[in-house]
Amino acid sequence: MKVDTLIVGFGIAGFNYAEQLRSQKKSFIVMAPDEESASHLAAGIVNPTVLKRFNPVWKAAAFLEYALPFYSNLGEQIQTQVMNLLPIYRIFNSIQEKNDWGVAASRISLEKYLNKQLISEDQFPEVRAPFAFGEVIQSARVDTKKLLSHYIQKIIPNQFLSEKFDHKTMTHGEWIGYKDIQARQIVFCEGYHGIENPYFNYLPLIGSKGQILIIKCDQLTEEVIFKGPIFLSPMGYKTFWVGATFEREDKTTRVSEEGKAWLLNKLKQFLKLPFEVIEHKAQIRATVVDRRPLLGRHPQHQNVYLLNGVGTRGVLMSPLLSKWLFQFIENNIKLPLEADIKRFEKQYFRN
Repeated sequence: MKVDTLIVGFGIAGFNYAEQLRSQKKSFIVMAPDEESASHLAAGIVNPTVLKRFNPVWKAAAFLEYALPFYSNLGEQIQTQVMNLLPIYRIFNSIQEKNDWGVAASRISLEKYLNKQLISEDQFPEVRAPFAFGEVIQSARVDTKKLLSHYIQKIIPNQFLSEKFDHKTMTHGEWIGYKDIQARQIVFCEGYHGIENPYFNYLPLIGSKGQILIIKCDQLTEEVIFKGPIFLSPMGYKTFWVGATFEREDKTTRVSEEGKAWLLNKLKQFLKLPFEVIEHKAQIRATVVDRRPLLGRHPQHQNVYLLNGVGTRGVLMSPLLSKWLFQFIENNIKLPLEADIKRFEKQYFRN
């Protein structure tokens, strides 16, 4: 079987690259194990801001302007709504934070995303916010689990192979060879599993474990994503995503009672309503030491590529990152220096 591209991995990055190829009428095969990834577990929040410090995300405008219509149009194609436009309400912890918000909302880089008009606690008495809320606009939630499963079933059922990729079996030359597949190029989108990839294991993919809870809360509004010490995001049917922890040392996907207790403690700091814990899960995010994505060509193998390291911003960034990589491969258009894996090339040759 000959194809233009073999994609390895099918989280939010692999999905977005597959859709980029499909939209450009390129042939491809996706190979990924039948298991839950970090993308399946993600909140799926499209947020152009860093709410801890009231700063814009790197290249926020470009990512947001590409992502919102992308997910909207995709929902129409698969005949399933996967994105809901929802404001994020940031809970202020002090008068100083409230004042800092006002300053940030007046900055040119943030005025499109931060509402200068504050929201009173009285509007949402079920949530504790004695210093009011700040509203993030142009934000959304994407149901990543539904998106990935529906895309496989409805769009690429004959192009998806449910199996784990064996890097040792792969051959590279003018064509990439893997079992009965011949591909012009291969794009690895393996998330944190990328640390096991012998072609790209020189990259500083550090990973961060995140434990999350799914709760049921019948009286809580589903029209807002709340951001206190953690996120509280609606998932539909009165269920909500609660998270997440950031654990840098533990690289397992085992949940812990300590993690659950930490999440419950943070949640109860601002949620006044009774709730029921339905699920408790954990996954490893693909985070990078310099907090930028990993995008580009292998230093020595000209048809071996990478799209990884999207971390907590995968839903926001992956659509445009995929376009950048496609244009780089097909049209030799340079990648942004901040995302290009060439920034770590010295490490490869040092090894």
